[in-house]
Amino acid sequence: MTSIICGCLGGAAAGEAVAAMFAVHAGDGRADEAHWTDGAVALGVRSTSVPDSSLRMHQESGVAVAAAARLDDREGLCDLLNIRHAERPGLADADLVLRAYMRWGRLCPERLLGDFAFAVWDSRRRTLFCARDPIGVRPFYYARMPTVFVFGGTVDAVVAAPGVPDALDEVGVAAFLTRSAMLGTRGINRTRTLFKAVRKLPPGHALTVKVGTEDASAVLGRIRTKLERHWRPEQAPLARPAADEDYAEQFLELYERAVRDRLHGPDPVGVHLSGGLDSSSIAALAARALRREGRPPPLAFSWLPVPGRTPPDERHASEYDLIHDLCAREGLQVHHRSPSPEDVAAVLQRDGAYPGVQIHLNEEAVQRCAAAQGVRVLLSGWGGDEGISFNGRGYNAYLLLSGRWRTLHAICRAQGGSPLRFLADVLAPLLHPRLPFHLLRRRPLWGPRSHRALERRRWLINPAFARRVRPPPHRFFRQVSLRRTQLRIMQDGRLDDRIEGWAASGLRHGVEYRYPLLDRRVLEFALGLPPDQYRRGPWGRWLMRYALSLPGGAVLPDGICWNRSKDDPIRYESLMDSFAESLPIVRRRIEALAGMPSRARYVDLPRLLARLDADRFRSKRHFAAISNALMLLDF
Repeated sequence: MTSIICGCLGGAAAGEAVAAMFAVHAGDGRADEAHWTDGAVALGVRSTSVPDSSLRMHQESGVAVAAAARLDDREGLCDLLNIRHAERPGLADADLVLRAYMRWGRLCPERLLGDFAFAVWDSRRRTLFCARDPIGVRPFYYARMPTVFVFGGTVDAVVAAPGVPDALDEVGVAAFLTRSAMLGTRGINRTRTLFKAVRKLPPGHALTVKVGTEDASAVLGRIRTKLERHWRPEQAPLARPAADEDYAEQFLELYERAVRDRLHGPDPVGVHLSGGLDSSSIAALAARALRREGRPPPLAFSWLPVPGRTPPDERHASEYDLIHDLCAREGLQVHHRSPSPEDVAAVLQRDGAYPGVQIHLNEEAVQRCAAAQGVRVLLSGWGGDEGISFNGRGYNAYLLLSGRWRTLHAICRAQGGSPLRFLADVLAPLLHPRLPFHLLRRRPLWGPRSHRALERRRWLINPAFARRVRPPPHRFFRQVSLRRTQLRIMQDGRLDDRIEGWAASGLRHGVEYRYPLLDRRVLEFALGLPPDQYRRGPWGRWLMRYALSLPGGAVLPDGICWNRSKDDPIRYESLMDSFAESLPIVRRRIEALAGMPSRARYVDLPRLLARLDADRFRSKRHFAAISNALMLLDF
C-alpha cells in the first residue's frame, strides 16, 4: 500500500485546503481518497488500498486519525491494548494507531513498531498530535502560520495549500548548491526544507499543535506547537556480553523477522540486488519467506546495465557473477536497469526544491520497471551501512584511546602496509576531521590552495548570491570511538534525505519502499553491540559477514559474505556515460528558453552552460556541482 496523509487546522476552508493538496497527486495513478472534516479541522488520506482504511474516527470521544502506517508486531500491540482475538484481523493499522493514542496519549509512538506518520485530532483537548517513526520512513511536512497549520506527506502538497508561501529559503539554496549530496540542507537543521515556510517533522519526533480558541470549530485561533523527541538512538541499551555465536543467532532472528514483517500484504514484492551484503541477504531471506508462504519469489532489480552489450573484463564480470549466482541459488529473476541520456535529462529538468527529485539517477528506471511488472513494494538495503553492517570507522581510535595497543598492532599487521602510515590514519581523524582528506590529496588546510578554496571554484553558485547569503559551513566530527561515529553518521541527515526522496518519487509510480535493516529492533540491537563485533582483524562489518555465513544454514555464499570490495565500476561508468551524454540535451533546452530562468540569480549560469559539454565532463567529473545547479534551476 502506498499512501500519504494531509490535513489543515484553522482557516475558513480547511476541507478545500485538503482538496487542493490532494490535487497535486491527481496524476500519480489510481488511488482512493478519504476525507474527514469538522469545522475548521480537516484530515485526509490518499491510498492505493481500500477507500478509508487509514482514516478513522472515534465517534464517542471526538478523536480522529489520519495515518500512513505499516505496523510490526501487531499481535504484541493488540495484547497490550487488550483487543479480542476475533476482532484483530479486521483492524487496519490506522485503527491500532487510534487505539494506541486513546490508551497512551502522547506516549503512544514509543509503543509502535514499524513505519508510520500520523496526525490525531483530539477535540477534547483541541490539539492535533502528529508523530513520525524513529527512522522517518514515512515523511511528514508542515507549515505553521499564525492561525493555520497545514501538514502533508510531500512538500509540494503542503506548498499547494492556500495561503502557504512558496518563497525559497536562500540559506538552504546556498547549501544545496555547495554540497556533494543531492539535498544540500543536510547538516544545517533536520527540520529545514528548501521552502522558507515548510518544515519537516524529524524522524523519531512528535509535534503537538494546539488551537488557542475556546471553540474548536472557530475559524481563527492562535496556533502553538511543541516539538518532542520520542526515540533516541543513543539510548539503545548495550548488549550483554556473549559469544560470537550468540550475537549471530540474535541478529539472524531479528533480521528474519524484520524481512518477514515487510512482506505482509497482498502486493507483489521486489528487491534491490547489487551483489553486496545488505541487498543480497534481504533478497535471499525474502525469497525463502515467500516460498514458505506459497507465494512467488520477489522480482530483483539491479542498477547495472543489461549485460552483453560490451565484453566485460574480469573485474567487471564479478559484479554480474555475484548477482546471477545468488539469483540461481534462490530462484530469482533479475531486471537490470540503467538510465538512458534522455532519462537523466528528464530528471535533471525537474524542480529539485522538492524531495523526490534528488533520488539516485539509477532508481528512476527501476521504479518504472517495477511499476510495469506490477510490483508495489520494494525492499531496499539502505540503512545497513549506518546500522548492523557499519564498517567500523572509529574502532581504531577507540583502541588507541582505551590503551588496547596490542590489538591495534595486530590489526596493523593483518592489514599490511607501513606501520607509520597506519598510525597516521588512526591519529588523523582525532586531530582534525578533514586531515585524512588533505593528507591524501596533498592539500593544505588553509590558504589559496586549500580544499575549501578549491571547492568554492568548483561549485556553480552565483558569486553575488554567495557574497550576500554565505553557505553554511560543513560540519565534520572527530572519530573518537566507533559508537559515537556510528551515531553521528546516522543522524547527520543523509539517511533522511535518501529515504524522503525515495518515498516521494516512489509515490509517482505507486511503489512503496521498505527497509528491513532499518527495523527499530535490528537497529537498537546493532547500536548496543560491542565494538569488536564490527571490526575483527582486517575485516569490517564482521558480525554480519559471520552470521550470514554460519555453516548448516548459510544465508549467503562465501563469495558475497567475505568479499572486501564494494566497488561497482560497471554501474558507475554506465551512469557517468549517460550523464555526460545528457548534458548537451539539457544545454539545448536551456538555450531554447525565451527568457532567463527565475532562479538564474542563484546559479552561475555562464559557467554552468560551459560545463554542459560531454567531453569536458568526462575529464573533470564535477557531477554534484552540475546536477545540483541544474535541479535548482527552473527550466
